[in-house]
Amino acid sequence: MVMVFVRSMRGHAPLVAYEDYFQFADMCERMHDAYRELIAKAVYLRRKHAPQCESAFSQRTVMLMGQAEFHDVRVGGMRILMRLTKGKGFRFCCNLNEDIINALATSSRTYVHTILRLCLLNTDITFRINLEDMMIGMRDAVVQLCGHCDAHTGRIGADLFHANFIAWGAPEDAQKTFCPLSRLPEYVTAFAMSGHDKLCTRKGVLLSDDVLRQICAYLV
Repeated sequence: MVMVFVRSMRGHAPLVAYEDYFQFADMCERMHDAYRELIAKAVYLRRKHAPQCESAFSQRTVMLMGQAEFHDVRVGGMRILMRLTKGKGFRFCCNLNEDIINALATSSRTYVHTILRLCLLNTDITFRINLEDMMIGMRDAVVQLCGHCDAHTGRIGADLFHANFIAWGAPEDAQKTFCPLSRLPEYVTAFAMSGHDKLCTRKGVLLSDDVLRQICAYLV
């Protein structure tokens, strides 16, 4: 058996006490679902927003001109990411959420400017923009930035994953599983206990010193 530990390249991803890889994958999917709902809420809120005075642009007009910044995603996005990290890594979540906000603004701006350049809006941009198409691009931007844990790409699929899991497999059988780093102390302690004659009640499972050192070397 061979264990491979890959450190996060950014170094800011927190160590989270995930039960196993399946819990991490499920929480990642829930995170993507929550951002999809948040994006829809933010976009439709701007569509219904009315200007407070004639000289000021409404949020609706700003969005339709491709200049929306989506600052209101900052609070909702932080809640989503902090749930994903179980309340750990505030700095990591802040940086990632700011990158997501920038990706959303860039995606919506690109969509509007592309439509304008194709001359599909003529002089009326109020009813020509398809908000569903705009949101599809914004959601794709979030996925590309965060990534998926099964592909191990993106800020979450790669950085957060590698900060919390190590690959444990048998190369000769092309088998691999992922072990949460937060549980390594338990494994090391269990192996140490099996090598202690007073803690191990069954002599048949007592590990020799050289075997115990080799196992712990793989773990650490």
